[in-house]
Formats: sequence, structure tokens, C-alpha cells
Amino acid sequence: MASAVGPALAEIDDLIVQITPQLEGLYDYRRLNLEQEAMAEIVAAITLYEARLDHLHMAKASLETLEKDGHPDFPVREISQAALADLQANKSTIAAALGRFTGIVAQNLNLSGKEKEPKHSPV
Repeated sequence: MASAVGPALAEIDDLIVQITPQLEGLYDYRRLNLEQEAMAEIVAAITLYEARLDHLHMAKASLETLEKDGHPDFPVREISQAALADLQANKSTIAAALGRFTGIVAQNLNLSGKEKEPKHSPV
């Protein structure tokens, strides 16, 4: 099964490269003597860009962890013969118990399409 981790990591790296200089430019604006309204907008934008970069870095770390973990594959675990025998024994009892249940089958309700009764207006 192909994994989307590699392309996602590449996209995140591209976004980090794109956003970093924009954030640096916002820091440069913050050092200027701007009017209060303009400064408030710069500070709000910095907050947004810093949060986005933090999220991108967290997402990248999570994806790298998945990749190191072998995603998307799950290896078949090797276990002792005793543990395997125990699992197989329980498989048999579970199958036996499952055989004691069945699904409920809907009964024929003999519904027919009668004509609608006229509604009476309140007097």
C-alpha cells in the first residue's frame, strides 16, 4: 500500500519555506513606528503565522514518527508457541459462542396502501 506521508511531508516543507520569510517580514514591520491600527494588524498576522508554523512543525513531527514506525504497514508479530496456542484455543471458543446467536429477521407486516382519510378542519 502506498503511503501519503512522503508527499505530505514535502508539502509541509514547502509551506514552511514559503511562510518563514513572510513571518520575518512581519517581524520587520513590527519594529517600525506604525500607527496603532496598523500595528494591531501586524501583531494579529504574526500570531496567525506563528501558530500556523507551530502546527506545521507538529504535523511534520507526527508524520515523521509515523514513517519511522513503518506506516502504513503493520508487521505480523512473532509470538511464542504457547501464546499462539492460547490465541487459537480462544478463537475456537469465540466461534462456538458466536454460533449461538442469529440476526432478527423482519416479519411481513402486511402493509397496504389505503387511501388517505380526509383531514377535518377544526370548527
